[in-house]
Amino acid sequence: MEKVTYKDIAKYLNKSDTTIKSWSSRYPEMLELTKTGAFCKKNNITIEMIKNCIELKEMASRQEGEK
Repeated sequence: MEKVTYKDIAKYLNKSDTTIKSWSSRYPEMLELTKTGAFCKKNNITIEMIKNCIELKEMASRQEGEK
């Protein structure tokens, strides 16, 4: 999996990487969400794939609880 950089985020949002860096102090929650979305985009991870992973994790937890 590839890491996401401020330059990647800036490119996706049509912003400068300086603007994105400034979000770390001004809008930390927005930056965290944006990093997550950019990571998924860079690694071609779809919402459907994320849903499948969550369902798989829940199934494994239920099966572990049955033991």
